[in-house]
Amino acid sequence: MKDEKMRSRLLVLGCVVAGVVLLGVLIACLWLKLLSKDQSHPETVRIAPQPVIERIPIQSPQMMDYNQIQKNPELQSLIEKRKKEYGIDTAVDMIAKPDETLKVGNEVVPMKEILDKIRLNKRDVTENDLTNSRSQKSTDAYGIYVVQPGDNIWDIHYRILRGFFAKKGITLPRWADQPKRNGKSSGIGKILKFSETMVFIYNIHERNLETDLNLIRPLSKIAIFNMDQVLGLLDQIDYQNVDHIQFDGKNLWMPAQEGTH
Repeated sequence: MKDEKMRSRLLVLGCVVAGVVLLGVLIACLWLKLLSKDQSHPETVRIAPQPVIERIPIQSPQMMDYNQIQKNPELQSLIEKRKKEYGIDTAVDMIAKPDETLKVGNEVVPMKEILDKIRLNKRDVTENDLTNSRSQKSTDAYGIYVVQPGDNIWDIHYRILRGFFAKKGITLPRWADQPKRNGKSSGIGKILKFSETMVFIYNIHERNLETDLNLIRPLSKIAIFNMDQVLGLLDQIDYQNVDHIQFDGKNLWMPAQEGTH
């Protein structure tokens, strides 16, 4: 009887010990799990908010779109305003600034690209220009005439010249550019020959300067010239003495005004 009681007590004691050991193992596993969790998720470091940087959008250069002149009232108003400032009307289609961009048909070309080619053509380039990419003055303005099928260089120059003379209240007859009866060039003809150094034909498809207008695709070529340069020339011309103008193939010589030496 005593042996049975002893065995029962030993069995209970063994169960208690086993339970304590099992509980200890469970507690140890839980502690290890919590420890590993803390190590895999370190304390979050708070980052101070960065100051908001205000970004000012860079405006694109004004687009002078020949296709939109009759459709865009704002563009049409701008072109008319510029024409009025220079006192011209039909001689040009647009007046553009050096930092603007032209669009004719589907072709888009920056004015700077055209002006750089003109300066290269005139060999008006220095090492400083190439390294610093000097731009034209923002106050410069350039007349743009879109060449039409059937145009020729002489007629384009004469159309421009007639438009500028109209500004001075002088209407040039259509035959004023024709040679005189003796075969010599008229004064207007001499001015037109000189203007070939001032008016450039630019092929917007090929992106180069040219003089051949025999083959013209619609909206493929433009005539371009410096407005102030042309106006400066015309301001020196006295139409009453236009036939006394001399042209030596390079320079245009104006007759001396009365009272000058």
